[in-house]
Order: sequence, then C-alpha cells, then structure tokens
Amino acid sequence: MAEIVDGAGIGGAGSGSGAGGREGAGGGGPLACPRCGREDQVLGVAAAYLRAKAELKEETGSGEDAKTTTRAENSALSKALSVTPTEPDTNMGCWGATLLLVSVGTFVWGGIVGKWFDTESAVRFLPGTGPDGSSLPVTSGAYLGWISGAALVIGVLLLALSRRSLRAWRRRTEPGRTAADRVWSEAWYCGRCGTAHFSGERAMSLQEFRVRVWSAGGYGDLAARHPAI
Repeated sequence: MAEIVDGAGIGGAGSGSGAGGREGAGGGGPLACPRCGREDQVLGVAAAYLRAKAELKEETGSGEDAKTTTRAENSALSKALSVTPTEPDTNMGCWGATLLLVSVGTFVWGGIVGKWFDTESAVRFLPGTGPDGSSLPVTSGAYLGWISGAALVIGVLLLALSRRSLRAWRRRTEPGRTAADRVWSEAWYCGRCGTAHFSGERAMSLQEFRVRVWSAGGYGDLAARHPAI
C-alpha cells in the first residue's frame, strides 16, 4: 500500500531554516513578486524546492512481517527548480548487471547439462545420426554457450556505456556546481505565478531561471536539451 505524504513534511526543514526560505540569502524578508505584486506565496527557491518534494511511504507485509519503506519523490516543480540536470538514468547499468548474471548462470548450467568439463566424455557421438548414417557429435547444451557469450558481451557494453554517461555528466556539472548553487540560493519563487525572480529584477519563467542558474555553473547549454517544463 503506497501513501503520498504532503511534501511540506520535507519542506518543513526548509521552512524551519531561514524562516521557511522567506529571508533568503540576503535576509531581507520576503520580496513581492514582480508579476503579481504580492508576497504571501513567495518563498526562497531552496525552500520551494524542498516543499515540492513528496514523501512516498510503501507498506508491505502484515503483523510482525510488516515493513514500511520511505523514499523521496521529485515532483514536476522540484525537477524544474533543480540546480543541475538530472543524473543519467541507471537503467542501462541495471540491465547490464542483469545480463552478466544471465551469462554466468547459463554458462554454469551449460557446463552441467553439456558436461563441458567432463574429460571422459568431452567428445561424444550419436551413432547413425548423420545423413549418410555416420556418427555426429552430441551438441546438447551448446546453445547455452552462445547465450552466455552474447549476454556477457552485451552486459559489459551496457555497463561501460552507463559508466561513461555518468562520468560525462559529472565532468559537466561538478566543476561549476558551487557557482550555480550560489545563484540558485539567491532566487525567489512565487507559487501564485509559477515564476522565479531575483531581488530588483523582473519575473522569469522557470526555463529562463534554469538557463541563468545552469549558465552560472558552466552548463547552460544543457538547458535546451532539458527544458524545465
């Protein structure tokens, strides 16, 4: 059974620190939104980001075997306010690891079924099975060897591609993360208008805000490939 708990439970930490994000980096109190002129739904971006997260609780089993698993879920808003691009999907690596297990399993099973390592019967023949009545070698389990080899090659390839993608992502985002965080933490978010702004500046769409923050980190070109909305 899954239950979604209001993201304010997590955002409470953000709302408790720095007075719920209403004092921001400059400590000057809530700033009126440049678009609507009101400030009742204006939060620091950091607090808005935390509040936009939801907590998913999943209960399994019953009685003494009951178990509750809790994990954070990113909403569309928290993703739009993210200070970096989303980390590459790990599904490719998971599939690679699974295929490696398949490779090992089929190899072991092939060795058992086909007796690949039985020196006394390493080469066995079925009499009279050839087209001319000659004997042909037994190939039982040979197909498992092909499956094992193919799974091994594909699994290693997927793992390599997954690691390469993750390394490329880190090379692009880690060097400028501090600078991006600095700009990000100085911004405000208006829940009524769905816009972000900096003190004394006009309201920006979330995509414009993303470009500005990511550009400060040196990876602003990625904003076009990862639109905020």
